[in-house]
Amino acid sequence: MLPMMFKHDFGDQIGQYVTMVDRRENRFEVLVERNNQGIYLTRGWSALSEFYKLSLGAWVTIVYVGEGRFNIRLMDRFGKKLRCPEFSPPMEFFVDRNAIPVTLFNVVPGPFEHDELNFQHTYEKRLESDEINNGVLVIFEKCIV
Repeated sequence: MLPMMFKHDFGDQIGQYVTMVDRRENRFEVLVERNNQGIYLTRGWSALSEFYKLSLGAWVTIVYVGEGRFNIRLMDRFGKKLRCPEFSPPMEFFVDRNAIPVTLFNVVPGPFEHDELNFQHTYEKRLESDEINNGVLVIFEKCIV
């Protein structure tokens, strides 16, 4: 979900699809869905995960540059920049528009739930102060009984 401040400032400039572009000009089309709570970037995120071979998490920084384009930078969970593969011409990934139900256009049911095709796991957790200070999110801690 994009921040509410972004929705108020730029929401009217965002169409049904946006394009995420890395520093090597590889492009990823992502479906935009909306409800009263916000603007969600949904189908198309899985292409990022597969392209960059993300496994145990990553940070994606997105910067809106206008006309439905976001520049992206990716870092692993430890803050190390991920290498952007270089292709000539750059790669382009598009959402399969035939697979999107007509009723999905610009409507996100509330509360929003991720499509299983785009997300393998959904997990919600309150951040601990150590996680914020260290910049490392701990999702699983082994418990010894």
